[in-house]
Amino acid sequence: MGFTEAGQNMNAFILAGITVVLCVILHFIYKTIFGNTTSEVQNHEAENITEASTETTQDSAVTESRAGGKNKKRAQWKGKTDFSHPWLLKNLKGHPGTVLLMDFSANGKFMAATCDETNAAVDPASAAARRRRPRDRRRPPSSPPTPSTPQRISTEELVEALRPHLLSPKRMWALGYPLEIEPNSCKAVVYINPPPRPKPLQFTSFDVNAPEFVPGGSQNDSGRGSWGSTPRSESDEEADAVEHLCVRCDKMFRMTREGEYVVEESCGYHWGRISGDSRHTCCNAPLGSKGCSTSRFHVWSGTKPGMNGPLEGYVRARSPRGGVYAVDTEMCYTTAGLELASIAVIAADGRLVYRSLVKPSSPVVDHNTRFSGIRPRDLARATKTLRDVQNDILGFVGSDTILVGHALENDLRALKLLHSAVVDTCALYPHSRGFPLRRSLRALSEELLGRSVQRSSSGHSPLEDARAAMDLVLLKVNEERAQRNRGLNQLPILQPYDPLISSA
Repeated sequence: MGFTEAGQNMNAFILAGITVVLCVILHFIYKTIFGNTTSEVQNHEAENITEASTETTQDSAVTESRAGGKNKKRAQWKGKTDFSHPWLLKNLKGHPGTVLLMDFSANGKFMAATCDETNAAVDPASAAARRRRPRDRRRPPSSPPTPSTPQRISTEELVEALRPHLLSPKRMWALGYPLEIEPNSCKAVVYINPPPRPKPLQFTSFDVNAPEFVPGGSQNDSGRGSWGSTPRSESDEEADAVEHLCVRCDKMFRMTREGEYVVEESCGYHWGRISGDSRHTCCNAPLGSKGCSTSRFHVWSGTKPGMNGPLEGYVRARSPRGGVYAVDTEMCYTTAGLELASIAVIAADGRLVYRSLVKPSSPVVDHNTRFSGIRPRDLARATKTLRDVQNDILGFVGSDTILVGHALENDLRALKLLHSAVVDTCALYPHSRGFPLRRSLRALSEELLGRSVQRSSSGHSPLEDARAAMDLVLLKVNEERAQRNRGLNQLPILQPYDPLISSA
């Protein structure tokens, strides 16, 4: 009996100990799981009380600092509703983290939300800078076009593609190309269109004190007419002088047939073109103002408006040689007008074929360095004459060779070359306002090729200009071929019935 009671008491003590241990473990688990939630709720309640007190203080400060006007009493701000747990919502627009609390303001017009920004690190300085910087609504400047080189094609294909663009004799006559008067005469005639710019009207002045003219009744008349023995007021040199129009200042000046100036006077002119608002591009001065540049003498181009000829010294190719070449020349002013000073010829593939400096046959008046790039030291080392250059050109240019250039009539007149197979980029890309206006090579290159030419302060380069002209022609040919290929891929369009075309 005694041992049985002692065993039962021992089992009771063991059960009580196990129960106490289990209660301790359960209490520890409860504290671990639900303790963090209780602390977070208490922290949010403390933050709500702090924010409410801060906004109440700010509202009272604004009310006290307001000077003048009606003193409006604001309703007492009511504390926000307390929540027993945070809002477990996803990110809203404009919130970098998880939204914790959401509530309406006291007046019910606004909704406030708090979020967790621990995951998104925001630099306050950069954010303030972005807020202060206004949005730039201007269109960004367009980047300059990248220079492009048209696709090269074979010479045979280029010749066939350029045949529709060859200038007709009538078109060459209108553009001022030299044309042969008679076959095998080597004499040319050139028609120059009058300049498009208006000229001031010339009024004839009358002398009211001039003596009355009576036929046969003059005291100084010897009876042999008015040209009798009356002494001439002008010298023989002045009588033989020829008037020329200065291409820079549009003034008339006189030169003897030997190339000497009757009166030496300086020339004041504008070297820039006339813009659309009637101003000179060189100095932005209005049309008709005094020139911004000065040269020692007046200069002329060697031709006059209207018919010029017969002109001697021209040559022509007699045998066919084929090929396509781009030609560009630079000229200087002499007593005989513009004369050849430099030449460059390139092939269709872009390689240089011929380049040389040329010594003018007449005394040089102005080297025209601003545009030609020719300096006195360049002509001092020039050994070839115009006749030598003509022989060199006829060595690879035949009667069927296609010559390409921009305003090629000036180059052929300087070379004194008669040629009928020519392609002019002025005709390929005409001016929007029509003839006689022309687009410059610089404008065409910048717009179509994305290339800047004739920008150097040392003058133009004939090699650069010849390559630009050849690339413009290749660009035109490639565009036409692409349009032709697109037209072949499209279905034919039905045309209306025309009896004249059908009968033909």
